Amino acid sequence: MMNNSNTKPEKVQYILRPLFTILQDDALWKSFMAYAKNIRADAVMAFSTHLEANHPSLESLRERLPLMAKRFAEVRAAGMSPMVNYYVTLGHANMLPAEHAKSFTDMVDGKGRVEHGCPCPLCPEFRSYIYEAYKLFASLDVDAVWIDDDFRLFGRAQTDSFLCFCDRHMEAFSNRMGVAYGRDEINEALLKDPLGCTPVELQLRRDWRAFQEDILVEFGVLLREACESANPDIQMGLMTNTIEMMLRHGRHLDAEIKALRTKNKPEPHVRLGGASYTDEHLPGILDRCVTFDALAAMITEPSQLSSEIEQFPWTIGGKSARALALELYVLSISFSPRLTLSINDGFLGFDDVSGNYQKTLGPLKDYLQAVANAVSGKVRRGTSLPFPSEPDVIAGMDLSDEPSMRFNHSLTRIGIPVAPGSHIPTLITMKEAMAYPEETLTSWLEKGTVITSEAYYHLCKRGIMRNSPIRVEKGDMSHRTTVERIVAPHAPDWLRNKDLVAWLYMPMHTEYILSAEEGAEEWSEIYDNLGNRQSSGVVVTREPYPMVVVPHTGGLLKETGRQWLYQQVMSYLTAGEFPAMVEFGVNIYPVWWEDDKEVLLGLSNFSLETYPSLALWIPTRRKLDKVEQLSREGVWAEADASVSEHPDGGVRLTLQGNSVPDHASFETYRFIF
Repeated sequence: MMNNSNTKPEKVQYILRPLFTILQDDALWKSFMAYAKNIRADAVMAFSTHLEANHPSLESLRERLPLMAKRFAEVRAAGMSPMVNYYVTLGHANMLPAEHAKSFTDMVDGKGRVEHGCPCPLCPEFRSYIYEAYKLFASLDVDAVWIDDDFRLFGRAQTDSFLCFCDRHMEAFSNRMGVAYGRDEINEALLKDPLGCTPVELQLRRDWRAFQEDILVEFGVLLREACESANPDIQMGLMTNTIEMMLRHGRHLDAEIKALRTKNKPEPHVRLGGASYTDEHLPGILDRCVTFDALAAMITEPSQLSSEIEQFPWTIGGKSARALALELYVLSISFSPRLTLSINDGFLGFDDVSGNYQKTLGPLKDYLQAVANAVSGKVRRGTSLPFPSEPDVIAGMDLSDEPSMRFNHSLTRIGIPVAPGSHIPTLITMKEAMAYPEETLTSWLEKGTVITSEAYYHLCKRGIMRNSPIRVEKGDMSHRTTVERIVAPHAPDWLRNKDLVAWLYMPMHTEYILSAEEGAEEWSEIYDNLGNRQSSGVVVTREPYPMVVVPHTGGLLKETGRQWLYQQVMSYLTAGEFPAMVEFGVNIYPVWWEDDKEVLLGLSNFSLETYPSLALWIPTRRKLDKVEQLSREGVWAEADASVSEHPDGGVRLTLQGNSVPDHASFETYRFIF
């Protein structure tokens, strides 16, 4: 695990996920194995089932074991690790059940709708079946059994539905609480605005969340015991969903990881989920990579982190080799070079029509290993929203919709490094201002924060923001806000007293009016279409904490004026010591790792633009002595770059020629200060 710091080099691993249909066809299997060897795969994690009944009979599962044993023997003989991807546990979707599974108790959502073919984990008949089924696959000569991402109590036919409210669940919860609750009562409390909840309703949300997570943890223990009873040397694996779904539904990953520790392999695999399935929207791949990064920050228990790289529905043509390489690079340099790959058609084969995957993935592995080696011993730096793993905290957030990652996404688009789990400064929106205890919020405030006007107003109501020269009052700027004017005295000539468009398109908290008193300074102002001043915009202060209050919701910051503004914010809050930020170029994302001697910087260009030169601002008091670049062969050499003083302090590094990351590509640099 290298999300925040890494003490030893990680080994780059390609873990291929062939569908069971590939194992069934000799020609497809032969082609697949040639492909796996050619790209130097480390493991083959084969699906146990496919698009059939969610829960085939134990007899039919036993019938496929000899074929899987044969295939896994070939995998091991080729020097790769055989693994099982147990595809359907609780059920990915509402599907027709096999005859024997009709006796299982199906899940029920908050509206009373039955999720056919998706059993409740409290059902005794299902528990007996799934124990034996996992035990069958663990008895094979495999190194790991992975639980797919249907290990969840949410998101079936309706992805936003809460589960499970079946009679077994309701009875178990009533027995636990000593009070009988109805489905509607619980669901209403979960969907209610937490600011309008009574203390009793908030406690009900926390109790229900803890109950649900305890069920998942206990069910994880059942699956682990089944596997370990058949194979004491087995390693368990857990696949997760998107961070947005994980947060909304209150998963406690650390507790689940503990449940999956086997005696001989106490660090289970954890595959972070929520992949970008295509490259139709190239910056969308960046968004998904950033969410993986944040999800990794929620995990503190020892585990083997990996990431989901997938085309869906398991087809060729979903992603170019160029975009795939870019995705693998960002995930590797951000938190882990263990990469699970589900990128090939499970029905038709055609492992790589163009041949570009095979030409790319094999050589790329050496480059990624050189990056992983260079990251070793270094600490990540940047800003971020905080990401909690405690269900108790998450229960205090608005659960009517998935929580937004937009601030992290927007900052990456304007070249600002994020570092979930080691964030300074911390971004605080309304969900954090509502849910976290005062001591946690104060610890962030003391180190520097960017706070939305909505969140700041709520912190003041909580009594947390005392003796601050920044004021926020309720008001109404809706339908009138047209421009944001930059008034920061240190703004450059091209920006000072100039207007940035805000009309309709730049989302702001228009119901809050900002102002600056003595001890605070305005860096921007908000005007309506008639030229009337509506409010202060961005306001900064160091009293009583270093903080910046912003009117923006975190969306649509991708233009050069706000790029300048937010980069100044980062430098201000860290007293002029912040990682490199990209100037005058968008959709170029920096990842920064450092130790006492050197810095590793990864730059990923998620745009279709080619730049002849690219400027980076590094706010620092240190002197930059040397800039090296990693060649695609994994060799460090002097970069084509020049260094000068930046007008706002620190260093301006200008990359040129082949040292600039090409469109839809990446480069890695080593700085010696």
